[in-house]
Amino acid sequence: MSFKDVVFYLVCAATWFIIMPTLLIGGTIALLSYAVFWEVRESILGRRAQALDNAAAREMARRMCLGN
Repeated sequence: MSFKDVVFYLVCAATWFIIMPTLLIGGTIALLSYAVFWEVRESILGRRAQALDNAAAREMARRMCLGN
């Protein structure tokens, strides 16, 4: 195994085990904070959230999970 191969595999390992989880966790935190701040904004402004009713949300989730 050459030095280039070792460096390549180390970079791949660093990408998969360090960088990718960091980006995924950071993206999740960003989306969660966006949703929380949006709800707080709507609450402060006194507007109702324009969300789907529970039955429609359940039906959409059922279709997405079953692949229909």
